Amino acid sequence: MQTITFAIGTSGIQYFVQQMLVKDLATALSNLKPPAREISVPEFSTQGFGWSAFISAVVINLSNGSLSEFSPSFQALVQNANGQFSLTLVANNFSVHYSWAESYYECLTSIGAGSSPNTKCFSGSGSYHYSPEFASLNVPVVLQFQYNKTTSSYDVTVVSANCTTAGESANIPSGSVIQNEDPDCFSGHVSDATASAVSAIDFSTPINSIFPPLLHSIPASGQLTTDITYEFALGDSGLTFPGDSGIAVGVTGRVSYKGTFYSATPPAALPLPPIPTDKLHHLQTYVSDYEINALHWAYFQAGLLSATVQASDLPDPDALKVRTYVPAIPAFKPFASFAMQAQINPKEPPSASFQLVYELTTSVMTLLQQQLPSNVYQQVSGLSGNAYVKQADLETDLSGAGVSSTYLAQIEKAARAMGMAVIHNLEFTLTILNGETTPPVLVFDLLRTDILTNLGLGLSGTAQTLKYAFLKTTTPGAVATFVSTTVPKFDKQDFGDMIWPIAGEPQYDQTLQQLGQTGVPLPIMQGFQFLFEEAVLSIQQGYVSVLANVEFKS
Repeated sequence: MQTITFAIGTSGIQYFVQQMLVKDLATALSNLKPPAREISVPEFSTQGFGWSAFISAVVINLSNGSLSEFSPSFQALVQNANGQFSLTLVANNFSVHYSWAESYYECLTSIGAGSSPNTKCFSGSGSYHYSPEFASLNVPVVLQFQYNKTTSSYDVTVVSANCTTAGESANIPSGSVIQNEDPDCFSGHVSDATASAVSAIDFSTPINSIFPPLLHSIPASGQLTTDITYEFALGDSGLTFPGDSGIAVGVTGRVSYKGTFYSATPPAALPLPPIPTDKLHHLQTYVSDYEINALHWAYFQAGLLSATVQASDLPDPDALKVRTYVPAIPAFKPFASFAMQAQINPKEPPSASFQLVYELTTSVMTLLQQQLPSNVYQQVSGLSGNAYVKQADLETDLSGAGVSSTYLAQIEKAARAMGMAVIHNLEFTLTILNGETTPPVLVFDLLRTDILTNLGLGLSGTAQTLKYAFLKTTTPGAVATFVSTTVPKFDKQDFGDMIWPIAGEPQYDQTLQQLGQTGVPLPIMQGFQFLFEEAVLSIQQGYVSVLANVEFKS
């Protein structure tokens, strides 16, 4: 199963990694400590006027290591093969601080004039502060990006992080016993040992701590409400790295309501988008109609598509007063003093599917104004804003407006687009509120077709979603079919067509608006947000395409 797919280009990868590292690198590395080191110094001898010394068993213990002025910065990222990435961290001009504890064995010989040499041997020790300096430290890090099936989340782990240092200044403590020997010999020895200790600093653990919390937050981004959850497990295509120049991943996109999964047959696995190669967009994603239909199903299950309308809810309360219709429907006369209540209940979830549609949008009308003779455009202008799912319905309205058949193909070409049609199968019930236990009712079936429009990205609670609106088709519009009534002698079976636009449709439009503005969640890491206004969305054959950038928010 694969109903959402992603492709992240080089610019997106660079942005993701840089933002994650810039955000957390200083914090994660702030407590790094060079490990303790024990340095064994070869025996040596030294002498002065009237004395000589032989020093052996010199051991220096470096402990309580810390760093100052140490601020590694992210320098570069390169994608390698098989999901590995190399990045480089660099730190310049920093100091290391150690507690220096040394022990040694010394034999001191006094040489007096005319007397025999006098040798005394003893154990010595000393404690000092040791602060070597380094000109630079270079840390090439190799990362592995993979999907963890055990945790159903994505992981970045450190494969290797090998440090090299340059420009060491040993700064041997002035009181140390090894100051008695040639500094070029032993300071180099200690300096090398100290550099080895710094190179052994554990960068892997703190870097490993940066990525998992963010990557593991992706599944939570599918929590639309407490009851509606989108599952972002790995899809059929898996996690791939096309041309070692980007990341592509398929996502299952299963949807559940209160733990029960949407049971519709999933479509064929959605294709992976091409890797964005321009620097203007971080990623591209495809979203199947399965995701939209699953949202409609979840809303249906939750009862969020049903609505009850009272007379007081309407701008004109008389629209639900029985007396308003008595002149046209004599059967209503016994109930003239009562109001009605309208109940809208979907018989099934709204069903969306991709197909060619015809929309006379503002941009289409602008194009037609440039293409058509002024008198023909004037005839068409009255249809501005109309939407059709059938070419024949558009042609009927054009002919009705007096447009010559000569221009039909030109107008249809301008208005034609790939769209998503949504069919609503509703039950519309009117109840006369006469106070009886079983009040009179009228029941109609409603069939309505909409076209999804105004695609965009936004927020619904904590989820980042693909949002949309519903545009009613112009012809034939909502069609009401009389089902039954308990009103005696009622014969006005087209009453549903008359009252639905006034008493039912505005409330249902509001319900659909809330549905579309909730939208379909898209996978994203915590702290990152799509740049909503800059996203490019379009409906293609079989999916909605989203080309977008992200920004790091917090």
